[in-house]
Amino acid sequence: MIEFDAIYYDGKTSARTLVHAQSLGKNLFVFGPDVTIKVPIGEVRADARIGSVRRTLNLPGGAQLQTDDHAALAALFPRVNRLETWVQKLEQRWHYVLAALVTIAVFSWWGVVHGLPLAAKIVTAWVPINVEAALGNQTLATVDKSICGPSQLSAERQQVLRSNFAVLTSGLNDGYNYRLEFRDCKGIGSNAFALPGGTIVITDALIKLAENDQQITAVLAHEVGHVRNRHGLRLVLQSAGAAALITALAGDAVSITALAVALPTLLLQTGYSREFETEADTYAFKRLKEIGLSPKYFAEMLTRLESEHAAKKQAADEAKSGKSSDSSPAFDYLSTHPNTTERIQRALANQ
Repeated sequence: MIEFDAIYYDGKTSARTLVHAQSLGKNLFVFGPDVTIKVPIGEVRADARIGSVRRTLNLPGGAQLQTDDHAALAALFPRVNRLETWVQKLEQRWHYVLAALVTIAVFSWWGVVHGLPLAAKIVTAWVPINVEAALGNQTLATVDKSICGPSQLSAERQQVLRSNFAVLTSGLNDGYNYRLEFRDCKGIGSNAFALPGGTIVITDALIKLAENDQQITAVLAHEVGHVRNRHGLRLVLQSAGAAALITALAGDAVSITALAVALPTLLLQTGYSREFETEADTYAFKRLKEIGLSPKYFAEMLTRLESEHAAKKQAADEAKSGKSSDSSPAFDYLSTHPNTTERIQRALANQ
């Protein structure tokens, strides 16, 4: 019998449950508070091991187990496919990594301005989704410690928005486990941002600013575009520089997740490039039409955000000139999502 402790996700909500798993014969049993599961081991799909990163067991129906007990999983799933064997050998043979670095250097010779973004795009394709998700989880923990607090929205309101989000992400089949997280973030106002791995954070202020739920869904569609294009991971790798690229190629997942400390600052102060925003917008317009919504809702939300942004800027300018004592600059959605007029025009043109 093989036993291990794990965290259980039901695949429908973001709720975490601590459970204990046991293998008996050809079945895996999972026990925990309000959780009793029996599933054939042959129907459990285990992610490949990447360094010391927590591993995920995908259960039938979309549920997941996450555990750090690598020894137990090695005993439970002794067979490794050819791809996994090749990856493990690659992690142990540094001459492959050096060859990849030479290739990147050829593309990066003209300088950091063009070379690092291109190299980050190439390297990102080699980073497994479970490593990306680990970076996203660490980033969310950093956000919760230093930037945001629990949402003040009612449970009923959150459930309505999560249902809309489920429609938006249903059937994407892109390997991501999408989660919508609500936070009350006084310092960043009306905002939403996508974390690597599929978690999207939206603030209470942005929800209250919207006139309807369609406008909120339009913003979330844009953030899903960032996830699918792996913009968060690309941003942190290219901002951290060559050392981060080498870390990613070497498969050092622990070092990659350490970059989570810098990612909130990059997302909320630096923001994405025009290229990334255009890619995310293009995806959002396409996905909105697929679920029966017009991209005009995105234009409407940008217009409301632009008005709010202008009012905040005016208040900040007055505070600096001494005309007001109770206003201060604050980060908001448009401070990291520029070119608003052009984006509104594109959204209206794609109705």
